[in-house]
Amino acid sequence: MDETEAGSGSGQPAPEETRKDFFISYTHADQKWARWIAWCLEQEGYSIIYDEWDFPAGSDFVYEMDQALKRAERLVVVLSPSYLRSKFGFSEWAAKFRLDPTGAKRLLVPVRIEPCDDIEGLLGPIVRIDLLGLDEESARQRLLAGVDREGHRPACVPFPVTSVAQKMTQERPAFPGALPALWNVPAPNPLFTGREDLLARLESALRAGQNAALSQPQAISGLGGIGKTQIAIEYAYRHRQDYEAVFWVVARSQDTFIVGFSEIARLLDLPQQNEKEQSIIVQAVQRWLREHDRWLLILDNADDLSLARDFLPSAAPGGHILLTTRAQAMGRLAQKIEVEEMDEEQGALFLLRRADILAPDAPLEQASGQQQVEARALVRELGGLPLALDQAGAYIEETGCGLADYRQLYQKHRRELHRRRGGKVDDHPEPVATTWALSFAKVEEKNRAAADLLRLLAFLAPDAIPEEILTAGSGKLGPPLGPALADDLARNDAIAALLDYSLVRRDSASHVLSLHRLVQAVLKDEMDQPIYQRWAERAVRVVDAAFPGVEFTNWPRCERLLPHALACAELIEQERMTLLEAARLLNQAGYYLVERGRYAEAEALHRRALEIYEQQLGAGHPDTARSLNNLANLYSEQGRYEQAEALYRRALEIYEQQLGAGHPNTVKVRKNYVILLYKMGRIEEAREVEERFRQEGQQADAGEE
Repeated sequence: MDETEAGSGSGQPAPEETRKDFFISYTHADQKWARWIAWCLEQEGYSIIYDEWDFPAGSDFVYEMDQALKRAERLVVVLSPSYLRSKFGFSEWAAKFRLDPTGAKRLLVPVRIEPCDDIEGLLGPIVRIDLLGLDEESARQRLLAGVDREGHRPACVPFPVTSVAQKMTQERPAFPGALPALWNVPAPNPLFTGREDLLARLESALRAGQNAALSQPQAISGLGGIGKTQIAIEYAYRHRQDYEAVFWVVARSQDTFIVGFSEIARLLDLPQQNEKEQSIIVQAVQRWLREHDRWLLILDNADDLSLARDFLPSAAPGGHILLTTRAQAMGRLAQKIEVEEMDEEQGALFLLRRADILAPDAPLEQASGQQQVEARALVRELGGLPLALDQAGAYIEETGCGLADYRQLYQKHRRELHRRRGGKVDDHPEPVATTWALSFAKVEEKNRAAADLLRLLAFLAPDAIPEEILTAGSGKLGPPLGPALADDLARNDAIAALLDYSLVRRDSASHVLSLHRLVQAVLKDEMDQPIYQRWAERAVRVVDAAFPGVEFTNWPRCERLLPHALACAELIEQERMTLLEAARLLNQAGYYLVERGRYAEAEALHRRALEIYEQQLGAGHPDTARSLNNLANLYSEQGRYEQAEALYRRALEIYEQQLGAGHPNTVKVRKNYVILLYKMGRIEEAREVEERFRQEGQQADAGEE
């Protein structure tokens, strides 16, 4: 390489004799790709600046980089998620971009080696060269065709005449896109979207263990259908150049473990591969893993971690182990990385690509505004669950129905769509309902109280369920759930059984549980009507037992319980419940909403509570009077004075007849009625009524004496 330096940091172009065709801009994670690209370009006679070859050891890297950028005609950018996350990548290409923002001069040559979301939004009209999924020869041809050396070279810069033999001083690097010879990973999802932060965390965690005596396994944990398997596959393909062997084992059961390890033995051509004693094959694979390095072992669906522990090598300093599991507690077996639902933007992008509304690599912005709005709404409806979004997209693609039409269809036929396998290809994921059926069955088998707890939680709001609901309402439930919730140890055991399959999440700091809304939907859809009715009523009873009196000091508790009281209100209306607990809960929740100024929501609750009291207790019962008074208070706050007056009069009549003139409830309604008269401007009448009430009260007190 020509080591003549450019002038200085003055910003002036380097002398003609020191100019180079390309500078290779990359991050350390993509070094193998950068080396291969540089080698291919040099082989064709281009002059290259590649820091690994051209920056002397111990040199001032920042100065050398500045000079190199000035000397290079064009900049090859090795594009990957790692590059887009880097701190310095954009500063390297900023100058070329300013000189050629439209890409007409091809001063900036982006070469994409990994999927990158929203790359069009970043590059604008600049044409990129895609090397994704190509074999070495195809990748080389596409790279050279994309560089287009003659068509975009400034006329003042002659094509280099140095021979290839003189230029090629480096050994030929291995093609980074090739799969390792030892490889049995399933094919990746071409529509894989997002998850870049999680993949970066996984890479960092695995790299951090490279120098340890025993590399700790990493576990991708989360609910079934959340995308754990696809994340593991994507990681394997993106980092295939880091390994000489990548093995995939279905870890669902002991039988699948043995099948997977037998396949590894065949890939390795181990002498023990045909042994009849299966333990000999497993031990041979474990021994190979202990004695070799640069391998990745992926255990997919390793929900039984005790079983996984039996198959892992006792020490694996030279390789990496990655699990996908529904379990939340790792028991020191692995370091957990939890997978969350897709956010609205990622989910909408994936859905639009899956429905073939957008091309596989198109950004969200290429969809119309209405399509984006409808996609986001459907993501919210499906709770950002990738499996559900995949099935929705497959249905939309197959039937040609629109996003809005699918959403309406889903709201009417949710159960049928949860059972439907979308897509016409054989490897399409199993339906949402099927994905969770095994988890539900395992929980039922392991801990009946846990299964009942899950049924109860299905009828509450999905987020931030206070554990106080469970303890306060335990007496409203029969065995086995009621006694289990009343006992701290049994309650923790039941919750742990649900955590084993990521069916719930638990925040120990705030003492709340949460679960995915689709888990709730599938559970309820699988119940027949009598069972549905039973658990809906139980949910109402336990929330009613937990909901406190609406004093100011209790407002924080009321606020925590309000979402669940409102969920119960929907159940009460839907099932036309007439439980007295239902009426009380509606009354208390409505009272709290009035206190917080949420009148429209409160009115529906108060009216329904009054209906139940009148139906169950009669028009003259004191509880009916209390409900009348609360509804009258609401109308008074809204300025609906005539309606409030009629209700106060009815409540007052009931209390006077049933409880007497001096009862605190009677006195309270009298005060409310007088205040209303003052609000209505009926001052004299208010004073007269107030005086009459005072005299009646005195008479009542005298009678009691």
